[in-house]
Amino acid sequence: MLQQLSIVELAIYALVWALAGGIAGFYLYYSLNRNPRSGARGGVLVGVAIGILGALVGLLDSAESLINAMLILWTAVLVAAIVLPQAKIGVGSHDRTVTMRQRIADLAYGLLLPTFVIVMVIVIFPMLWNVVLAFRPIRLRDLPDLRLFSLEDFTLDNFNRVINSRGFVDTLVRTFVYTISGTVLAILLGLIAALVVKDKFPGRNLVRGFLLFPYIAPIISVVLIWKLLFNAQYGLMNELVDALGGRRIDYLSTPATAFTMVILFQAWRYFPFAFLFILARIQAIPDDLYEAAKVDGAAPSQRLLHITLPQLRAVFGTLFLLRFIWTFNKFDDVFLLTGGAANTQLITIEIYDQLFSARNVGAAAAVALILAAFLFVVVGVYFRWFLVEER
Repeated sequence: MLQQLSIVELAIYALVWALAGGIAGFYLYYSLNRNPRSGARGGVLVGVAIGILGALVGLLDSAESLINAMLILWTAVLVAAIVLPQAKIGVGSHDRTVTMRQRIADLAYGLLLPTFVIVMVIVIFPMLWNVVLAFRPIRLRDLPDLRLFSLEDFTLDNFNRVINSRGFVDTLVRTFVYTISGTVLAILLGLIAALVVKDKFPGRNLVRGFLLFPYIAPIISVVLIWKLLFNAQYGLMNELVDALGGRRIDYLSTPATAFTMVILFQAWRYFPFAFLFILARIQAIPDDLYEAAKVDGAAPSQRLLHITLPQLRAVFGTLFLLRFIWTFNKFDDVFLLTGGAANTQLITIEIYDQLFSARNVGAAAAVALILAAFLFVVVGVYFRWFLVEER
C-alpha cells in the first residue's frame, strides 16, 4: 500500500496516524495524572508506527481497515484510562509538580481536542479536498478509483470552462442581487414585525408565535404552500386576479416574475429570524429614553429615528452578515421553487447542475471554490469597513 502513495499522500497518511496516536496518548496520560504532553508525544510515535507497520504487513490495506484500527486503538486507550487509575497502576503525581497555570492549560487542551478533531474531519478535510478536486479533471465515474490527494494532472481547465461558459457572469450577478435583496427585505420585514408587537395588546404572545411560522415550518411544506398559492390554474392569487378581470400568470415559471418571487420567498421565509433579534434588542432599550423623548415632545416617528434605530445598528450589522452568508449559500429554497428555471439560476444551483447533470466533479468543485472566494472577499470587506460594534 505504501509503495502506491505519493509523497504528499504518504505525509497525510502519517499525519492522520500521528493525530490519532497523539490524542490517545494525551488522554491516557491525563487520566493517569502524568504529563499529558509527554503522552501526546509518545502517542504520535506509536500512532505513526502502527500505521506504517500495519500497511507494510498488509493489515491496513483499505479505508475500512484503517478506521477499524483507529477505533480499536481508541477503545483500548479508553479502557486503559478507566481501569488503570482504579487499579492504581501507572498513576503519577503530575498535578503536584506543575503550576496551576499548567494544569489549567492541560485541561483546556483536553476539552478542546474533541472539537478540534470534529472540525478537522467534517470541515477542514472536505474544504482541502474540494480545493484539490477543483484543479483536477475528474468526472463522477472516476470517483471509485480516485486517489484523494494525488497531485497528478493538475490543471486550470475547470476554471476556464466554468468562467467562459455561457451565462456564468449573469448567474453570479443574479446571485448577488438575490442575496442582497433577500437579506435587506428580510431584515426590513423583521423590523416592522418587531415594532408591531413590541407593545402590549390582547393576544400579543399568540401573534408573536404566528410570526415564527415561516421560519420553523419545514421547507418542503412552505414551498408547497407557495406553489399552491401562485399556481396558474387553481392558485389563490390567480383566482383573485381572474375575479378582478386580470390575466392568469404562472408566477414561478414566468421569467418576468419568477426571480422576484424567489426573492420575496426568501424575505418571507427568513424575516422571523431577524424579527427575534430585533425584538430582543428593542425590549432591552431603557424605557427612560422614550419617556424623556415624550416629555420633550418627540413624535413617534422621531422616537423611532433618533432612539430605536440607532440602538439597533449593531443588530442590523450582525443580521446582515449572517443572512448574507446564509443566503449566498442558499440552495434548497430556489431549487424547490423553480429548479433554477425562468432566470432563477444561482451559483449553488450551478454547482448542483455541474455535479449531477454534467457529472463533472472538477467543474462543480471549481464553482464552489469561486463561490467561497467571493464570499470570503465580501465578508472581509464588511469586517474591514462596515462592521458596527455596539458600545
